[in-house]
Amino acid sequence: MKVRFTAEITMDIPGEFQDDAEAVQLITDELRDRLETEVEYDKYDQPSLMFLTAQIRSYFVTAGKI
Repeated sequence: MKVRFTAEITMDIPGEFQDDAEAVQLITDELRDRLETEVEYDKYDQPSLMFLTAQIRSYFVTAGKI
């Protein structure tokens, strides 16, 4: 079964960014690495839960500045 869910995650991003696209790409790359998305698993060596994709739809700056 495939499911889609919404999660609220708060992250600290090092430094300040002048470009929203750069910040979104940094967050997306980090999520993909940590959730191990887009990984090909052997049929018998799959984790119990597999994250298939990670996509940023929106983000909000809560401290500091972009």
